[in-house]
Amino acid sequence: MIRRLALVLLLLAFAGTALAQVNALPPTRHILVYGDAQARAIPDRFRITVNFSALDMDPGAARRRVEQSLADVVARLRKAGVADGGIVATALSIEPEQRYEEVGRRHVFAGTRVRRSLTARFDRKAALESFLDGLQTSQELSVSDIETELAAEPALREALRTKSIESSRRKAETMAKAYGARLGALYSVSDVAPQFEYGIREGDWPALYEWIPSAEGGGLDRVTVTGSRIGPGHAGGGVRGGSSIEAGYVTYNDRIYAVFLLAD
Repeated sequence: MIRRLALVLLLLAFAGTALAQVNALPPTRHILVYGDAQARAIPDRFRITVNFSALDMDPGAARRRVEQSLADVVARLRKAGVADGGIVATALSIEPEQRYEEVGRRHVFAGTRVRRSLTARFDRKAALESFLDGLQTSQELSVSDIETELAAEPALREALRTKSIESSRRKAETMAKAYGARLGALYSVSDVAPQFEYGIREGDWPALYEWIPSAEGGGLDRVTVTGSRIGPGHAGGGVRGGSSIEAGYVTYNDRIYAVFLLAD
């Protein structure tokens, strides 16, 4: 056991040393720049969480109420167009519950609490609104949150990374030319800030690189993503029909740090 622990600590030490070497700066003349890209977009997927809870002296009765509520919600989800693959339910949670009584100042057994929850993913905002329309929330059924997602997020992040790389190269060339130097080979590139000691801290770097829209328009210079969360449902109330869920813009950022050597 001791030998295994020592081996793990040794591997961690090597990993830390390797990371430090990757992020270290070269001893020769160089330029350190960061490439930055930002995109915003309106999400096209919505993930909702519904919680079920019941308290009863009879654990079986509490379980049956939770299971019935779950079955009713699943039926509503299917009616709203959610596929079975988009519905995930957790296992039952069963535990005793106590309440505090002022008279006697003691905790007394209140019954058995049964809990369960499910998440469902909607591919259309209209389907989510259809599901929420008329949904009755209570102490035993609540909507905890609604998260937004973007179906094209992987492609968007890949495009942002390409933009960050282009930005770092362009900035390095501009800086080298301004100082009468010639840009050499790439020394290192990482999404982790290099370790350096000449008076600049990563936290002092500008938080956002302002892109200048290209003459052709479009492109990824100013792409737009949106995300907003809807808070817990209020117990005892229903979700009124006719309401519209408006998703706010979500911003995606990408940044890389590149070290270029200066040619003689």
